Amino acid sequence: MNLRKLLYPFSFPYGAITALRNWAFNKDILPSQEFKVPVISVGNLSAGGTGKTPMVEFLIRRFSDYKVGLVSRGYGRKTKGLILAKPQHTFSEIGDEPFQIFNKFPEICLALAEKRPEGVQALIENCSPDLILLDDAYQHRYVKPGFQILLTTFQEPFYHDLLLPAGNLREYTSGKKRANVIVVTKCPANLTPAKAKEMMQKIKPGDKSVYFTTISYSEPQNVKGEKLGTKKVIALTGIAKPQPFLNQIGKSLSIQKHLKFADHHSFSAKEIADIEKMVTASGTPIITTEKDWVRLKSLLNAETLEHVFYLPMQVQFLFDQEQDFTKKISGYLQGV
Repeated sequence: MNLRKLLYPFSFPYGAITALRNWAFNKDILPSQEFKVPVISVGNLSAGGTGKTPMVEFLIRRFSDYKVGLVSRGYGRKTKGLILAKPQHTFSEIGDEPFQIFNKFPEICLALAEKRPEGVQALIENCSPDLILLDDAYQHRYVKPGFQILLTTFQEPFYHDLLLPAGNLREYTSGKKRANVIVVTKCPANLTPAKAKEMMQKIKPGDKSVYFTTISYSEPQNVKGEKLGTKKVIALTGIAKPQPFLNQIGKSLSIQKHLKFADHHSFSAKEIADIEKMVTASGTPIITTEKDWVRLKSLLNAETLEHVFYLPMQVQFLFDQEQDFTKKISGYLQGV
């Protein structure tokens, strides 16, 4: 039995509070600020990894002809308040996921802000973006996006979940009505149309389009861009749901050991020293996620770093849905 289900009675008051809050926003009792700049929100109903960062990166890559601004809370950062990211900022100052995105797309303007309206306003005043993305902002309703992308995973769809603390839902599933589109993420690459149709019936999207995506992985590489030359590896993860990553590398590699850390884990000096000793003693390379890699590369010594590989990944739409998905967003952008 899942022990969290014992907390089910506490989900009722939590649900009542979130429902009251949403009602207050819907009735304009709590204010939602609108901006003249197009604003797209990427978020989810559930806590945990639904693939928001890969989706944000997809949007940045796909709409690269726009001057893009990104607002993120910067979960796990050691700083507080509003920060406009600069190249010298570290992952501890702006958070690991924003740090990853900013390293890959240094041309974007990135604001870190607990209060999303402050972040949006700072981007407008300092960067004059053509498009602003809100990362993990589905429940942060003080900004009213013009377009909302709701993510849910294939493995743990929101319709099978319970409200916190018994489950992972941040609000009732009726919150899906605020979305413009719904994206089912982390699907198996061989997902059948019949299974997709079955999921759509359970999602009950109404008039909203539902899209299905998987993760496309590239070959593992290290700091020098070198490829992995052995089949035996040590897996290292510090993400919410590592199993899809482990499944992927397990297809072609032999995992000798799994070093599992919590999501957004802050590595201690002892943990880094232990990792360096392990690599030196065993001679076995480490393979890790892209999010963990951007943190580890500034903590490990140069010799160890050459033996640490990461797995680049991108969102890939199934059933030739990408064109229709981007067309919907382009239609919104052209209408603003």
